[in-house]
Amino acid sequence: MHVHVLYRTHAGSNSKPRPSWFDRRTAWESLCASLAQVPDVTVTAVVDGSLPPELVAPLRSVEQVTVRGGQASSSFRRALTLAGQLADRAPEDTLFWLAEDDYLYRPEAMSSLLAAAAAVPSADYLTLHTPDDAAWHATHPSQPDPQPPSLAGGPVQAGSATWQRIGKTTSTFGVRAAALREDRWLMDLGSRVGAPFDMATWHALQGWQPFPWAHVLDDVDRTPGLRGSAKVVAKPVMRSVLNVVSRRVARERVLLAPTEDLAVHMELAQVTDDAAWATLARDTATDAGRPAAS
Repeated sequence: MHVHVLYRTHAGSNSKPRPSWFDRRTAWESLCASLAQVPDVTVTAVVDGSLPPELVAPLRSVEQVTVRGGQASSSFRRALTLAGQLADRAPEDTLFWLAEDDYLYRPEAMSSLLAAAAAVPSADYLTLHTPDDAAWHATHPSQPDPQPPSLAGGPVQAGSATWQRIGKTTSTFGVRAAALREDRWLMDLGSRVGAPFDMATWHALQGWQPFPWAHVLDDVDRTPGLRGSAKVVAKPVMRSVLNVVSRRVARERVLLAPTEDLAVHMELAQVTDDAAWATLARDTATDAGRPAAS
C-alpha cells in the first residue's frame, strides 16, 4: 500500500493552551520517524502562506505546494482540493494521510495504521487519535456525539494496537483513494458549517444528521460585526444543507481508530498522559540531535 502524506502547515499560531514540550519541529520529526517504518511513502507539504521558521530547514527537501487559506476551514479545503487531484490519478491501493502540524507520533504509528487498513478493508477512513471532547458536547446540544456500531466481530488487532470504530476525529486522518474521490465534495461542504467543523463532517460522512433541527440556530453570534454578519446568515443555512445531504446522499463510511492513541494532538485538553508524551517529545528531539522543548 502506498501512503501519500499531505502535511498542512503555516507560519501563524493560535491561542490554544499547549503543553510545555509543544514544538512543531518535534512534531514533524516524530512523523518522519514513524514514516521510516513505511516502505512506500510520498510526502507533500501544503504550506498556507509561508512556513513556520522552525520548519524551513527540515522541509527544504520536501515537495511544497503553497496555498492561500488563512483560516483552518479554508486551509483544509485547499489541502482537500490538492488531495482530490492526486487521488484522481492515484492507484487504488493509495492511502492519503492528511496531517496538521501539531501532532506527535509514536514510532510505530504509521506502520500500525497500514496494518489496520489491510486488516479491515471495510474501513474507508482511519485515524491515530480520538479527541476527548465529551465536556464540550455536554454544553453544546447543537452537536450531539452519536457512537457508531461496533465492527462485525468486534475490535481488531493490527500492528501494535487494537482498532475499533469511532464517531469522529479531527482534520488529521487517513482516507483511501476511492473514498476520497467520492467524498471530497461532502468534506468540502462540511467545512463550511462553522467551527468546529470536524465533528459535523465526520458525522455526515457516516450518514448521521450532524445538527438536531431544534438547535440549527444555536451557537450563532448574536452581536456580529459587519464582517461577521454573513457568517450569521450562512451558518444555519449550511448546517441545514449538511443535515439534508447527510441523510439522503452520504454513504455510511467506517472510521477506524486505535483504542489507545498512537498520536496526540498537542493541545492541553487532549493530552491524557502528559509524562509519556513528554518523554516521547524529548526522545524525538534527542534522536534528531536537538535539545527538547521545555
